[in-house]
Amino acid sequence: MQWLLQADTVRKTIRACMAAQLATLAVCYVLWVSEGCDYFMPFISDTDTQPVSGVPFTIGFTVSGLLLTLLAWQLFRLRSDWISSNPTGARLRSLNTFSAIFGIISGLFIVWIAYTPWDEQLALHLLQARVIFGSSLIWAFLSTIMVREMAAFDTRFQEVYVSRRNRATFTGLCLGLMALSVVQYTGISVGLFEFETYVDMVQICTDLSINEMSMAALFEWAMVLGLIGVVETGIHEVSLLTSHESEE
Repeated sequence: MQWLLQADTVRKTIRACMAAQLATLAVCYVLWVSEGCDYFMPFISDTDTQPVSGVPFTIGFTVSGLLLTLLAWQLFRLRSDWISSNPTGARLRSLNTFSAIFGIISGLFIVWIAYTPWDEQLALHLLQARVIFGSSLIWAFLSTIMVREMAAFDTRFQEVYVSRRNRATFTGLCLGLMALSVVQYTGISVGLFEFETYVDMVQICTDLSINEMSMAALFEWAMVLGLIGVVETGIHEVSLLTSHESEE
């Protein structure tokens, strides 16, 4: 198991996680459009309602979720080792633990949602999506706070902090705008009627004419790209966390 914690292995996990997510998004969208569905603008989950794009959706997000779960554990272990080597105190250990927990929750729920099309299990799918959005954003911000505090002991982490802070802020902004756009369509109601109406339209797929939902979908795609950007900052962080390996 120790090989999973080697710097090169963790960097490969990060790159594989990013590649799997980007490839899944690109393939699902291209297949959605190629089937004659409206190009602007499906939610990511909309592509799981069509047989052709639904297959890569399930496969891609299963792989992505498993890789993200593995990455959360790998980063937890590397950060724990770094914390043990520096006089950081209990706060950083707590941040590391909670960051890992929310990262793992996000990864496992991504796997789960890959098998829960929202045209078949709408209520469950919406719950899963909210957990994914919430846990992913919490993970991003906790990871950002972590590297900010780590920079107090090693200034090299400052570069990681600035990049991650900007990307996490962009991600949070997109999530807020997505939620606002959805509320403009559904109102404050917590019922499923408006979503059921939208899903009926998605199943036909040729005309996504609800502007508020199209904008919400656009912000969702942007939010996911922002999260992928946050993941990418881990490549530099891993190099710093394991710098002692190259010194030995």
